[in-house]
Amino acid sequence: MNDLGKKIWIFPDAFLPLKGKPYKTSKSGDQFGHESLCIVNTSQIIANLKIDFLYENDEPIENYETKVDARRSLHLRLDKIEVQGSKLLREKPYSIVLKSDINVVAQLSRLDTSSEYNSFMTSLGWGINV
Repeated sequence: MNDLGKKIWIFPDAFLPLKGKPYKTSKSGDQFGHESLCIVNTSQIIANLKIDFLYENDEPIENYETKVDARRSLHLRLDKIEVQGSKLLREKPYSIVLKSDINVVAQLSRLDTSSEYNSFMTSLGWGINV
């Protein structure tokens, strides 16, 4: 089971929505509008990840590093990360390039709470091995 997935995942359509109103309150606090990059590592070893965020008209935010332990998943809240003092921009289209040293499976999810009608979407990216 340790070869499931790909080493590179591309998500061309990312968009961090406005914070909006809280969707609900949980043990982790209020759930505001956000995106999550969800990554599954089915292997017996740690997956080391490097993530770049590419914008249409703004400078990229590059080289965010994290890991996913063996046989675990990670739900990375993109509104909470910071790379060299920079946070992801809200209300700006961007793309995500995820690179892993081993095969992983990745998915992007978005919760939009900026109107009175909340919306949720999820999408698998385009995965390749090199």
